[in-house]
Amino acid sequence: MHAHAGVSHKCCIRCCDDSASFSEVVSFSDFVSSTVPAMKAMKAMKASGAMTASAAFGIVAKQTSLKSKDVKVVVTSYMGLAVSKLKKNCAFKFGSCLNLKLKKQLATPARKGVNLFTKEPCVFKAKPASKTVRALAMKLNEIGN
Repeated sequence: MHAHAGVSHKCCIRCCDDSASFSEVVSFSDFVSSTVPAMKAMKAMKASGAMTASAAFGIVAKQTSLKSKDVKVVVTSYMGLAVSKLKKNCAFKFGSCLNLKLKKQLATPARKGVNLFTKEPCVFKAKPASKTVRALAMKLNEIGN
């Protein structure tokens, strides 16, 4: 007799049988057969989700009759140009569809303060400087909807 005897729940069909042992209730084949549909569903979600970089390079290569390696070189060099211009000017327009802006957050030193809930004095930790790139969509009139 196992721990679930006499209790109705939804873990499996054979669980509440008095003659079944715990090893019979949870067998490896039952476990694998129950997880296989879940794994297939996860793969289907991954397939229908965001496009991979190599797939995007392949599509652009077909449309432009170039090799996907050449497309990858062009895109990476263009992104390198965008990074250098963002560092220098804090702004870059990406192909008349995206406006990239660099937002610089200054470092904050540690400071004394009061906890609002307990009214006890405390020290707020210092935060380092950070940089965030914002991508703003430009008007899509020229692109063609």
